[in-house]
Amino acid sequence: MSKQKRAPLNTERLAKVTPEMQTWVLGGAPDKILAQESAGQRLFVGSDTLPTDIDRYSDYDAKAILEAAGVKFLGPVEGDPLFQYVELPEDWQKVPTDHSMWSKLVDNKGRERASIFYKAAFYDRGAHMSLSCRYGMAFDYDRFDKESVGVANVTDGGKVVHTTDPIPGNGENRYDVCDKANEVAHAWLDKNQPDWRNPGAYWD
Repeated sequence: MSKQKRAPLNTERLAKVTPEMQTWVLGGAPDKILAQESAGQRLFVGSDTLPTDIDRYSDYDAKAILEAAGVKFLGPVEGDPLFQYVELPEDWQKVPTDHSMWSKLVDNKGRERASIFYKAAFYDRGAHMSLSCRYGMAFDYDRFDKESVGVANVTDGGKVVHTTDPIPGNGENRYDVCDKANEVAHAWLDKNQPDWRNPGAYWD
């Protein structure tokens, strides 16, 4: 006997048969709306679904990248176009973040493969998903504030693997220094991991 697939609660449809929910907005009940969003995150993470909207505007075929990694797409959730049923590879999971509207898809090595947005509030319900690249970079704002130097950290699955040489602030705007450090980090990535912008590259 096959396991019944689980999907998030469609709060928009629920509101149509529960008129008192409209008073949460009109009467101002932010606590109930926040509770609905938190519950929505928990239900989504525990479900057998991913958003239907996956990198809609990307140059890459996001669905093909996920299928190559072992994700199986099993069809849409009936009556809820926001989601589709999936079967994830062994030990892959969806993990909630501290923000009730954001979760992560992580692989069997704990690396983030995608970021997922889901707003469960019935009056503005929506979901989408964006694939993550293995390599990335980020400017170190804390170091700039403390030492007045600009450095950018190159990351591999979220772990720092290279730090650019410090660029003296010399009284410049932090964002100008950020741009310079990021340019150096981009050049390093282009040389060492030339396909780093491709979310389907380098994972295995």
